Amino acid sequence: MTEEIRPGDKPGELLVFDHGFVRLDEAMADDLSVVNGARVSFAAHRDEMDERDAGLIKFLMRSGHGSPFEHNSFRFHIRCPIFVAREWFRHRVGCLTGDTRISFVDVTGAAPRGLSKSMDELWAMWTVGEKNGGALTRSREEDISRLISAGHSLRAAARMTGSGRNTITRYLSEGTTAYRSSRWRLRGMRVRVLDEDSNEFTTAHISEMFESGVQLVYRVTLADGKQIDATRTHRFLTDAGWQTLEEAVGLTGHGVEARTTRLASFVINGAKAYQDRVWMEQRRERGRSVQEMADDAGCSYHTIRKWLGKHGLQFSQHERGYRPGHVPWNDGVKGYKLVRRWSPEQLEAIRKARSGPKSNFWRGGVSSERASIARWTTEQAPLVHFRYDYTCQVRSCLKRGGKLHAHHIVPVWLDESRARDIGNLITVCDACHRSIHRTQDAEIAFARDYAAFQGAVTESLQIPHRRGCKLTGRPVQVERVEYVGLRQTYDLSVEVPWHNFVANGIVVHNSFNEESARYHQLEGDFYVPSPQAVRTQVGKPGAYTFEPAEETVATDTIDTFRRVYGQLYDEYLALVGKGVAKELARSLLPFGIYTQFYWTLNARSLMNFLALRNSPSAQYEIRIYAQAVEQLFAGKMPVTHACFEEFGRNVP
Repeated sequence: MTEEIRPGDKPGELLVFDHGFVRLDEAMADDLSVVNGARVSFAAHRDEMDERDAGLIKFLMRSGHGSPFEHNSFRFHIRCPIFVAREWFRHRVGCLTGDTRISFVDVTGAAPRGLSKSMDELWAMWTVGEKNGGALTRSREEDISRLISAGHSLRAAARMTGSGRNTITRYLSEGTTAYRSSRWRLRGMRVRVLDEDSNEFTTAHISEMFESGVQLVYRVTLADGKQIDATRTHRFLTDAGWQTLEEAVGLTGHGVEARTTRLASFVINGAKAYQDRVWMEQRRERGRSVQEMADDAGCSYHTIRKWLGKHGLQFSQHERGYRPGHVPWNDGVKGYKLVRRWSPEQLEAIRKARSGPKSNFWRGGVSSERASIARWTTEQAPLVHFRYDYTCQVRSCLKRGGKLHAHHIVPVWLDESRARDIGNLITVCDACHRSIHRTQDAEIAFARDYAAFQGAVTESLQIPHRRGCKLTGRPVQVERVEYVGLRQTYDLSVEVPWHNFVANGIVVHNSFNEESARYHQLEGDFYVPSPQAVRTQVGKPGAYTFEPAEETVATDTIDTFRRVYGQLYDEYLALVGKGVAKELARSLLPFGIYTQFYWTLNARSLMNFLALRNSPSAQYEIRIYAQAVEQLFAGKMPVTHACFEEFGRNVP
């Protein structure tokens, strides 16, 4: 055992470096699981290992039969520096195929089909980038190459070809400008995730994307027709919590021999919130009013009233503020009408007020210019009120909602040319509108005081169309699972706190669950390399080696690590102590601080990790962690590990 790895106090725990560990949290794995995974093809089963079984494992490893090594599961608890974790996270085990579509959400909360993107599209954005609309043409690239070769400066080449200097610099360094990086845009897109506390869908952002290689893939079909292609180790949110596909449906066998042994239901996206009785009950228990529930659900007041009745959750008379024993005045009345008696004078006044052009049935004549302006103003009012957030703009009022008017800042009688200028309109409430129009002096005073508001509303502004409403998760039964072959797979890492996202309408999870520095104050544990771990890089890029540093250099390096770590952590604690959000204060912390996560995978994926990370070409720090993992693996599956070593550490 290397000096950097030490036995821990707990069974299955190895301490790594100064503050890290690798702990085998749970394992359903042994050599016998490999044997039975292979013998199931012949309807055979073994309860104990013998020499023939060891020979079978050797045959499977030598012949490259990998699927029997997937009939097991390891769950590791890892604590390591963040820079080691970032290397580790490249080894995803639960993955989705390239045609899986991920749901993204627009600013209104809707997730139209046009916004969704496939894993293939996301991977292209992550690696290659997007088409650069300002890319150089082939002829312009040739002109730039000729000018630079002739000794012209970047400034001169840009001036002579009409191209930007940054574009030319990128072309000279990368050889092409046809694509530009789009990781920044991908990280800014809102991916739909499930808030597991409230069972409501919200949004988060993608932090990383991974290519997981070619793996065995199974197609899951739900009772409502939704389908998704995933590896058997990918986790889904089921009616029994988070489970891998294999655990949820009791998947036995591999490839075309795979069979399900139990029923399961996967959570999908989803039911409308007000149609979910549990969601409505929770709001009722919190004392939410009908209007507050409507605001929460993103629907109308009357919709909530209707569904409260369907769920049998109507508000009682006491909750509605009526006295005990109150009987509504129209209770039991099948039909009624109000009778109002008009005097002859009133009838004559009504007749005059609604006759001729003043009648709402008038179809002749020409509307006056003033009436036409009034009609136009009424048509623009919704846009004006949206711009001002449905709030009266009179400084002494600022009341939101109620009866609102679109008022001309410069009065029509003062400047008729501004009558149909939408930028001349402003939102005021009914009371303020009456006050402004009380006198001409009041109108002129308002125009003078609010002249700066002119032009705030433009015709190009559009009111966002309110689409959909808040959704909640809903379980749907799995109808069948079938093998679809070897496929290229990918996975996403979504920001905390909800490590999930919606894929093909189904809630799925990441393979890793990392400690969150957004909601939790990190401990002041940092990785300080030992003297033998301090190394220098010798040679040029692509052909360099690492050599041990001189003793004085190693000592200075360690001192620098400790000094800088201490300063940064003190500043971090000071910001948190001042009330600065942890999600912002964490930006000060370096990659050397320790984090922890859980890692679940099978023996085949584990051997792939060891072949890559416990090798001389791997980074020193992750190699030490891989050695600790391999010790625990060898203790659980000694025959499999011995065969792995014997056949050159090649993964079957």
